[in-house]
Amino acid sequence: MRVSEVMSNPLSTTVLVQSDHAELLESILRLSADLSVVSDRLKMLGMILSEARRISGAQAGSLYIHRNGALEFVVAQNDAVDITSLSESLLGKTVEVGDNSLSGFAASTGRIINIPDSYKLASGTPFRINRDFDAATGYQTHGILTIPLKCPDGEVVGVLQLINRLNDAGTVVPFAEKEEQPIMSLASMAAVSIQNALLADRLKQAHLDTVIRLSVVAEFRDRNTARHIERISRISALIAQGMGLGDEQVEIIQQASPMHDIGKIGVPDSILLKPSSLTNEERKIVETHTIMGAEILSNATSELITMARDIALSHHERWDGTGYPHCLKGKNIPLQGRIVCVADVFDALISKRCYKEAYPIEKVLDIIQDEKGKHFDPNVTEAFLGVLDEVLSTCRDD
Repeated sequence: MRVSEVMSNPLSTTVLVQSDHAELLESILRLSADLSVVSDRLKMLGMILSEARRISGAQAGSLYIHRNGALEFVVAQNDAVDITSLSESLLGKTVEVGDNSLSGFAASTGRIINIPDSYKLASGTPFRINRDFDAATGYQTHGILTIPLKCPDGEVVGVLQLINRLNDAGTVVPFAEKEEQPIMSLASMAAVSIQNALLADRLKQAHLDTVIRLSVVAEFRDRNTARHIERISRISALIAQGMGLGDEQVEIIQQASPMHDIGKIGVPDSILLKPSSLTNEERKIVETHTIMGAEILSNATSELITMARDIALSHHERWDGTGYPHCLKGKNIPLQGRIVCVADVFDALISKRCYKEAYPIEKVLDIIQDEKGKHFDPNVTEAFLGVLDEVLSTCRDD
């Protein structure tokens, strides 16, 4: 119930207002407990927006997070129109903090902005209202409550926008000032949750950067293959996603795959950088990098390093059993090894090396298709082809 609905009896008002505050506190504590066990950041942000809309009676809303000096659009909800396709196209779009957009202005000033009707802004307003959404959907954005998500240390980690508050009759009415405080209580809690998630993201990225830098040691003698390590990490993660693996497994594969060739640290330069064909004896020496890599990564208690060991040992095995070092066949090869195998061969083929020129993408795809069921796991191959656009985008970024 809302305070505005309470009758004029002072005692009744006091009791009901206390009831409202108790309900609000219980709601925020419940949400906080729920958020603490949610690992999916997008799901977490959706829960925050949903609860803010429930408390305020907002028909719609959106949420931005603040990263690298820009606001990134991450979640949108609207009970009046279907925004699925539109919101998907907007996900990841950014606006600069401090520009003249409403969200950018709120983030840069740290001010709550309560607009009773966005179609009746006073002249000289220091921000603009973007009408693209209304034009695309026919929806009319009238009342807007924009709240910077500010942490106790003063950092603004995002912006919450609530749109078109509905009264009990379903009519759009302005957001009342007295209703801002309950939303601010939620916003403060949400800001801390988002800050923790962003810190976790930064820690994961720092961890991945460390893994990649250490893995580059093994291949630093060849600058072309050093970049190969980063691409393998991204491509392997894309394939894992395409196979429907969970976020946690995708993340571990992304972080473990850069170590696939760590054993090359034991291969002499004269062989590793040889511009001509290898002799049979030299090829056998190169093949020992799988064993050496597994030995370097053995006896670990970390799931990440254990997976890296399996990848290092198995990424040159072949689906038909003719690979090395153990001639494993089919599903006897660890799945992560089969994934990195496709990523590794693809990237090697499209890349220039000391002993070869880069192959045209058409030829590479023909080879991948021809080797399905022979060199490569058919299911992994199909998953790779299903995310090919993202893979090619990753390669172009380099």
